[in-house]
Amino acid sequence: MIVLELILFFLSIVIISVAIAGFGSLLSIKNVNNFFLDICFGLIIISILITTFHFFYEIKYFLKILILLIGLTIFFKKKNLVDYKLLIKKKNFFYFVIIGLLIPMFVSQKYHEDFGYYHLPYALAFLEEKIVFGFANIDKTFVYNSIWLNLYSIFFLEDKNYNYLTFPSFLLFLSFIIFSIDKILKQEYSKISNYYLTIVLFYFLLKFTRISEFGVDFPATIFAILSIFYFIKFYETNEIIERKSFFYFNLAFSLFSILIKLSLLPIIILSIYLYFSNFKKLKFYIFNLRFLCIYFLGLVFFIQQFFYTGCLFFPTNLTCFSVSWFNPEHLKLSKELELINKSYSIAREIYSPEEYLENFTWFLFWLKRNLIEIFEHLMTIILPSLLFFTLLKKEKKKNYKIKKENFIYLFCFIFLLFWLNFSPVFRFSIPFFVTIIFLISYKFYIKKKFSRNIFIFFVSIFLIFNFSKNIKRINDTEKVFVGIQKIENQYLLNEVNSNEYVNIYYPDVKKNKKNGWQGRLCWDTPFICSYNKLEVGKNNGYLIINRLKN
Repeated sequence: MIVLELILFFLSIVIISVAIAGFGSLLSIKNVNNFFLDICFGLIIISILITTFHFFYEIKYFLKILILLIGLTIFFKKKNLVDYKLLIKKKNFFYFVIIGLLIPMFVSQKYHEDFGYYHLPYALAFLEEKIVFGFANIDKTFVYNSIWLNLYSIFFLEDKNYNYLTFPSFLLFLSFIIFSIDKILKQEYSKISNYYLTIVLFYFLLKFTRISEFGVDFPATIFAILSIFYFIKFYETNEIIERKSFFYFNLAFSLFSILIKLSLLPIIILSIYLYFSNFKKLKFYIFNLRFLCIYFLGLVFFIQQFFYTGCLFFPTNLTCFSVSWFNPEHLKLSKELELINKSYSIAREIYSPEEYLENFTWFLFWLKRNLIEIFEHLMTIILPSLLFFTLLKKEKKKNYKIKKENFIYLFCFIFLLFWLNFSPVFRFSIPFFVTIIFLISYKFYIKKKFSRNIFIFFVSIFLIFNFSKNIKRINDTEKVFVGIQKIENQYLLNEVNSNEYVNIYYPDVKKNKKNGWQGRLCWDTPFICSYNKLEVGKNNGYLIINRLKN
């Protein structure tokens, strides 16, 4: 049975990848066309479609099939017979082997710690209702929504089976890994941007071996990494057409990473710098149709944010309006998150929240709690790359300096300050750390002669490590299947707040004790699932949720 599931899953990867790449090809640029890059753009376009469609309708099964068919149609319509012949090239079989080695990550995968808390309940809301005014009043986790979670809703199978819900994150990971290998193995060894990809590639293969480690942070990180990559590539060419393409990639991926995770806001500095430092050549280019598509995504995202919270941006007084569903309590959330991210729990008995955040009082407590994790990540970034270029032969080359190196250092410094000030959790800072290590080490690498054989050897070893680690995990699992390990929580009806418009449920904590702390979470409880006291009304077919004081 599991063999059949794996075969079907492999076919799903191929078919869905082609469909998503079909949408992505609408934004791709011919002179730098790449199938795996098209998948990244395809995810952006589908995010636009889902978010916009949800303003008016629930995300039903027919829409998922329609998106799949349209994507496949676009892909095959844009490809000619020559392109089909290219699909059977020898290197593509190598890529299929890579997919096969990474598939165990998706088998009997352990859920992310936030999965049953708000990832799954958020996606269920898309299936059961069109957009809900005051959605954030259901739970504080919905105050700032991630565009990535909008994608989840189309990956439900029939009967709300959510085994494929993490598929977009897995597919993005696959696409980035193969994209990086493809770029590095092409005849562009002298491109220092490929060394940047090498560092990230080795790190990702060794460190991110579980889907449960992804969350929404990891997709945001991948798009941010791609943005930095194309910033570096922008200055590796003097061709105007290529520079315009790389600027477009940089801006599109920057904006999308921010819409996935607000903590990556500093990444937009790179795009702003590229635009104004090349203003004469780019001043009208930003009005190209491809850019307008990205701007539209930002527009629908902020409209959605307003419908959810009454605020256009992560709740601040400046962007909030006096609508019935606006809850002033949302304005306190940023401080709550800051305290959590700065490890206030270990100093709760010593300092008040205000004292803890003043004058970097928090720093030593935070460092004590996070030092080991930071060290492990840094070693996983540094050691593989260090070992790799120590095995490469020396080559006589002139001193080489990355163009705009000083500005990249400045960008990293600003990123570091932003990260430390607002959200000092390591997974939010990955683009910063890999970029800093890249800047420090590239001058050693550039004096080496690239070896395809050594590179392929390293990638193969890391893939086998990833594969064996997941095989061991699967062997220790009672049930082997393609999908997510589930928590079956029972729930109760909130008879006081339910009405003719909607039922409100909450987990039956007493009966869910066997599930530990996960027993307090909503998981796949029918929408609406909330512990809050809510007042639900309906106007013109739209639910409007107001929070009642406890």
